[in-house]
Amino acid sequence: MTAIYDGLQFKTKLEAQWAAFFDLAEWEWRVNPAPVDDWSPDFRVTFPCNHSECGGSHTLLVAVLPIDKIEEFKSHPCLRHFYGLQSVAPHEHTSICAGAAFGTSPRATTWQMSHGAGGGTEAVDDWVDHADTLWSRAASLAK
Repeated sequence: MTAIYDGLQFKTKLEAQWAAFFDLAEWEWRVNPAPVDDWSPDFRVTFPCNHSECGGSHTLLVAVLPIDKIEEFKSHPCLRHFYGLQSVAPHEHTSICAGAAFGTSPRATTWQMSHGAGGGTEAVDDWVDHADTLWSRAASLAK
């Protein structure tokens, strides 16, 4: 069932809600970026990072699925792309930090990327203050 957010039609209400969430969190986003191997991401998102070694932001390719628990994503191709990949589309030369899995809420998200001198497993809650509040607001914006 399709849904509308900000005049754009999305394949599902969940995707529309994520788009609204990205706007509320002040993340840059684009829907349906170029495929990577056997996976067609739903979003490309870029969010700010103030760490001196990170260049000011991180960019993810995101799969959105109606999944409540991260464990349910374990075999999804998005999670094969961790700690960076190069975009394969000629018009997208920006380095991608990771493939990411986004489920039915900010608590059902995961990716692995470099951050500062280290890195590891990340989630939306690590990067967005009051993510649950923004998620609730995003639900009311996606129709």
